[in-house]
Order: sequence, then structure tokens, then C-alpha cells
Amino acid sequence: LFAAYLNSVQMTCILDKQKMRSSTLHPYEMQVVSDKSFEECITICYLLRPEKNCTAVKYFQTLMKCYLLAMHRNITTPETPQVPLNVIYVNGCRKGSLYLHEIENYSMLVFGGTFISLQIEILNRTFIIERRPTVDSIRSKIILNDQKESISDCFFSCYVISWQTGCNAVIYNPRTSLCTLLKHETPSLPITFAHHEDRLMFLLHLTLPWDVEVNSVLIPTTHNVSFELCSESRARATSALNVLQRNNTLEAVLESAEIESRIATGYVHLYRYMEVCKINIIYSRQIENVTNFRTILNIRSVNKCMHFCQPFVRQLIYCAIEYSKENYKCVLLQSSSRKNVRFVGIDKHLIEVLECHPDRPVERRNNPPPLRFYFAETSEICVVEFYKTSLLSSFVPMETFENVEHVKSCIETCRLRHHLYMCIAINYTMDKECNLFKKEWNATLYAVKPRSLFAEILVCEPGTLVDEILDF
Repeated sequence: LFAAYLNSVQMTCILDKQKMRSSTLHPYEMQVVSDKSFEECITICYLLRPEKNCTAVKYFQTLMKCYLLAMHRNITTPETPQVPLNVIYVNGCRKGSLYLHEIENYSMLVFGGTFISLQIEILNRTFIIERRPTVDSIRSKIILNDQKESISDCFFSCYVISWQTGCNAVIYNPRTSLCTLLKHETPSLPITFAHHEDRLMFLLHLTLPWDVEVNSVLIPTTHNVSFELCSESRARATSALNVLQRNNTLEAVLESAEIESRIATGYVHLYRYMEVCKINIIYSRQIENVTNFRTILNIRSVNKCMHFCQPFVRQLIYCAIEYSKENYKCVLLQSSSRKNVRFVGIDKHLIEVLECHPDRPVERRNNPPPLRFYFAETSEICVVEFYKTSLLSSFVPMETFENVEHVKSCIETCRLRHHLYMCIAINYTMDKECNLFKKEWNATLYAVKPRSLFAEILVCEPGTLVDEILDF
């Protein structure tokens, strides 16, 4: 049982995911709707409820096909050799973004801590995950030990074999990249423990298509007591215009959102780690249930401030930043079990760092350290990385200029065309030819021109000439 927020109608629905055999569906009335998202599927079912035409849905994500079912609760079946179908019962919806304990029938639930929403892009699914101390794994069966680049890859492996093995938990060590897949029995009540120990057990409670946000989940335990896990930040209304593509940079997100927008999503380079991170920029300037756990002074850029979140995000620990350019102060925020609302001044950035993934580490491993360039025309500092590899992925040629005097002028030309077609890289030849590129993740390989320099603009932020020599 879980509370899911539907952004399009700004409602919270109480949903119950149950397994059943496909053969049990046939006797029951159903309607089929094609080309619908999971969120739309749930919404349609809710709108049909007054006439009792829909009580549950079965959604096929790949086909985008929604089955609207009129069925009773008592038809769920025990485990069988067949692969079961997951059916979602729609128990009702309420206006607004709510946790389960804020809804009448569930007000007495025991609070059991927070979960993390991990988006697995290759599956287009969101995984609802609880952190547990590794000692809890004593009640688990080890399925497999393997090396994985990230915890997302670790969970992907668990998900793929879950039907055959019952995999529902992992232990991941970011230092050694060791991924242990587990089958964990019914969880015990959660206990307080240190979230930043080297290794944690991550328990998978729920997977859903990516377009629905979960606010809280009801978890049954070995003690016949249920507890509520809450998301680390309550789902917020977002505008579809502000959910940007993966190649949008931080400054594009900052500049694209309208004044009244509450949140925008984008991607940034954390270049010191060779990673790309998904972020939420919160324009409402308020954030719930967080506490300040570290303040770092003399940080010259919002990007460097976000770097301090990376070690926590790699372990699926919630981290947000509050950054002031005026006094170069970086404040790290973590989730708190105490209910509160933190308000941020208009001169500060409030950003959640959601998840991070390696960004072509093999392609970039021999590159020299990035350089900083100041561009007076835009009053910006840009961090630029030069490539040694001659065959590159993810770049598409866009425009060529002749007789460009030097490589810095070529980089500046690209920067001035960033808003036109998202120019992000250059290939500058000894013949003063300046080739400009945009980034596409599925692009064909590009062969760097002979006797030339290829450079990618990783980060640009407002700055001064002095930032060229400081740690930006």
C-alpha cells in the first residue's frame, strides 16, 4: 500500500500493488486504453470510480497499454509457478500532496523513517528503497557477488533476476564497487543507525513506472506491525515545461524557469568525479524536513558546492545545498525525522542532488585536468576539458567557422551559441577552423580532426577574472 502523487491532476492516490495470476483476470469486466502513461491510467480509473466501472488497473509500460478492471479484492492468488501479474488497486484520491498518515484511515501509522526514490533510466522505472544497517542482512540469503560501477547497476541486476531468485535487496560498497544481491525475508521494525557507514543494505520495497511520485509506503513487518516509510521530500507540483532533457545544463535550467515556477529538473557535470548528476532546483525557496549538517566557506561556485553532496548521493543518502554567491557560503542539507520547513533567501540557490552516474570515464581517463576561462562578454567563468582520445561518443557537429584566431575565441563562440542550439563542445584545428558541437547521448562516434584540439564546456557560471586562478 502506498500514497502516490499524480502531478497532472495534483492529487494523492492510495494505491495497493498485488500479485495475481493472469487467468483470474478473464471473468472480470475490463476496458483497454492505449497510448497512456501510468499516471494517466491511474487518473482514468479514479474518474470512473463513482460508477464502479474501475477498481484496479494493470499497466503494461512498454506497450503503454492500460487495462481498467472492475474486480473484487478477494481474487488475489497465492504464489504459483506462473509469473504473476502486478495489479494496482485504486483505493481513492485526495487533493494535494499527502503522506499516508495525513489521510484519515491511516493517521495512526508508526513512522519508520525515510526511503529513497532511485530512477533506473534503462528501465524507465522508479525504485523505492529503504536503507538498513548491514547487520540486518544476517536474515538474508546471498544470491550473487559481482563488480558494478554504481548502485543503479547493482539494483538493475537485482531487478532482472528477481522473478527467478526473489532478489529484493543489495549491499553496495562504493569504494570497492562490490555488489551483493540478496533475498531478504519480511523486514523487522527499523532502528536508528548511522547512514554514512561504508556499507549499507538497501531494501527494495516497490518498483513503478517513472512518471508517478511516491510520498509514503506502508511496510508490514515480522512483528505483525506495519510502519510508514516517507519520501525524503514531499512530491511537488511541476510544470511539464520545466522537466528538461538530459543535455540541459545548470544555467539553462536556471534561466528557463518562469518566476512562478516551483521546481525545475536538469543535469549538471560534477567534473571532479567525472559524473553527471540529476538535480532539482527549487524556486519556491522552501524545503521540508531537512537540517543543516555542514557549512563550507569560500566556495566560489554553486557547482563546487554540489560536489560535496556526491559522496552522500553515491550511498543513496539525501543531500541538498543552499548556496550564496554573495558570501561564497555552501550549506549542506540532509533529511530530518523532525517535521520542519526551511525558508531560503532570494539571493540563494536551493538545489537537491538526486542521483549521479559516471560520465564516459573510459573516454576521459587520460584527459588533463580541466582549465578555467573567463569570458568578459558574458561575465562568466567556464570550466573546459580537453580530450586526448581521437574517437568520441555523444557529440554531433552543428556549425563551422573559418579564421578563428585562437582556441579561446572558438570556445567563446560556442558559449555564445549555447542558447541557440545547446553548443557544448569545440574542435579547433591548426588551420584556425572552429567546429561547434551539441551533445546527444545516442550520437554516432565522431573522429577528431588531425592536428586539432577537442574541448567540452563542462560548467559555466557567473564569475570574475580572479576566478580563473581560484578553485572554482
